[in-house]
Amino acid sequence: MMVGRLRTRTILFTDIVASTETFHALDERSAEQLREAHLAALNEQVEHHGGRTVKTLGDGLMAVFDAAKPAIECGIDLQRDVRLGRAGSRGRRREAAVQIRVGISTGDVRERVNGDCHGGPVVEASRLCARAGAQQVLLADATRLAARDFRHLREVGQIALKGLGETTLAWEAQWSADEARPTRVILADDAVLVRQGIAEVLETDGIEVMAQVDNADDLLRLVAELRPDVAIVDIRMPPTFTLEGIVAATRIRTEHPNTAVLVLSQDAQPVHARRLQEASPIGVGLMLKERVSDIAEFTRAVRTVAAGGVAIAGHALA
Repeated sequence: MMVGRLRTRTILFTDIVASTETFHALDERSAEQLREAHLAALNEQVEHHGGRTVKTLGDGLMAVFDAAKPAIECGIDLQRDVRLGRAGSRGRRREAAVQIRVGISTGDVRERVNGDCHGGPVVEASRLCARAGAQQVLLADATRLAARDFRHLREVGQIALKGLGETTLAWEAQWSADEARPTRVILADDAVLVRQGIAEVLETDGIEVMAQVDNADDLLRLVAELRPDVAIVDIRMPPTFTLEGIVAATRIRTEHPNTAVLVLSQDAQPVHARRLQEASPIGVGLMLKERVSDIAEFTRAVRTVAAGGVAIAGHALA
C-alpha cells in the first residue's frame, strides 16, 4: 500500500449549517436540485482560486490549495456567493436558502495517488469547519502565518477541537457582502512605460494589478499560478512581435476558462476579433491602444470581460 508523498498544503472544508432542517423543508427533487447547485458553485470558486476539490462530503466539500492566501480568499468568496445568492459566475441567481461554515488549516499532508490527502491539517481543518458558525471562515494559526500579508483577520483565541489533544489558536477571516473583492488583472506589454501607465490607470479605478510582464511565456506562467480575473495582453510581443498576444489569449481562454482576456492593438483588424470570439464566445475583449486614454471606457471593458461579457471596441466584425 502506497503511503503517499509528504507535501505542504492548505486544506479547506465547507459544510451547510443546519442542513437537515434546510433540506427537510423541501421536497426530494427540490432538495437535490439545491444541493447540486450549491456544490457546483463551491467547485467553481475552488477552481477559480487555483484549488482542487478532493471530494464532496454530503452537503460540503474538501479542497486542497498549494498556498494559504488563495484558500482564505476562496473561503471568503464562498461565503459571499452564498450570502448574495449566487449560484455561479455567469450571473445566475437563486434564493439564498443556505448558510455555510468554512474551516482552513495548513501543514504537511500525505497526498495519495488518487488525489486524497491525509494528515493533521486535514483533521484540523475539518474540526475548525465544525466549530465555525454560520457565514464564518475559521483558520488555524499556521494558515495565518503562511498567508503572510493577508490582514483581514481577527484572533478568536485558543479553542479545543474534537479529537485533537492540544488547543488550537484560531483566527476568523473578516469579510463583508458589501465589500466585493476588486477585479484582479495581469498586464502583459513589452513597452515598460506603456505598461506602467496602464497599471496606474487601472489601480486608480480600483482594479488590482497582480503582476506585470513583458512576454507571453511569463504571462502564461503567471496566469496559471495567480489565476487573475483578466489578462490584459498587447497583441505584439517578443520574440517575433507578430501575434504572440492573440496566441497567448486564445490559450488562456482554453486552458483557464475562469480568466478573461482583453487584447490591446494599435490597428483595427477584424480578423483578430473573430479569432478571439472563435476561441471563446464570452470573457474576451479587443481594444485599440489609443482608447486606453478614455479611462472610463477602458476600465469598463476590463470589468465587462471579467464578468463574462464581450468588449470589442473599434473593430468591425462584419
